[in-house]
Amino acid sequence: MYPVAARFGEFTIATHDLFSVLGLVVGFAIYYRELRRRGWLEPRIVWISLAAVFGAVIGSRVATAWERPDWWLAYDALPLTQALEVSGKSIIGAIAGGYLAIAASKRWLGYRRSTGDAYAMAIPVATAIGRIGCFLSELPLGTPTTLPWGVRVDPAAAASFAACPGCGQPMHPTMLYEIGFNLVAAVLIWRFRSRVPAPGDALKLYLLAAATFRFLVEYIRTSPPQALGLTAPQWVLVPILSLLVLHFARQVRRGAWRVPVPPAAYVGVRP
Repeated sequence: MYPVAARFGEFTIATHDLFSVLGLVVGFAIYYRELRRRGWLEPRIVWISLAAVFGAVIGSRVATAWERPDWWLAYDALPLTQALEVSGKSIIGAIAGGYLAIAASKRWLGYRRSTGDAYAMAIPVATAIGRIGCFLSELPLGTPTTLPWGVRVDPAAAASFAACPGCGQPMHPTMLYEIGFNLVAAVLIWRFRSRVPAPGDALKLYLLAAATFRFLVEYIRTSPPQALGLTAPQWVLVPILSLLVLHFARQVRRGAWRVPVPPAAYVGVRP
């Protein structure tokens, strides 16, 4: 494990934070390139983008209070700002917080254009980069497995974590699974996004697939089960998945995905 990427005297760069920032920078570069390609760049987009970053940061931190309350209980004696810094981050919370911030800022600014498709490529690429930092610096990786690609970690690295169930055995490299999923998603979006007829639905298709994938991966992660045997991230994903399924059901009823029938070839007498 490599929790520290670099040290410069007393200044330390954490591996997780380094890849989180790198993912954010690359994601926004892809997003702004897509905005420029579509001719959508304007001052309001800058404010909406800043709101997205703010919402994602807050959402990623606050969601851990529900996903992993044990982390917060360990820091109950710290000031709130310091507890937020060390309590971990949630990708699910970041996406949800960013989405809500975008919706709120658009309403406040009177911006009506759907910009979701501009994020469709940026989010999976940024997520894949961020997950590299998770894989290099977080334990446990997943539940124990007998599969040939199970990953073992050095006992000294495992000992540096307060709890590391399964670290004495090969573990599912769940972060690598998520990296692979997001890279495949990015390729598919790049190849087929122009075939999605409804504005904003390319992003929603990705979110539906990503939420379903993460729901299933939770069964081989080590998040403690909550109500009905589901983990906290799974309970967060249930309403997200429900809303996305309802959205696409409405789209089908409205005929938003119906491809127009091409006009019949004209057959007549040449004048």
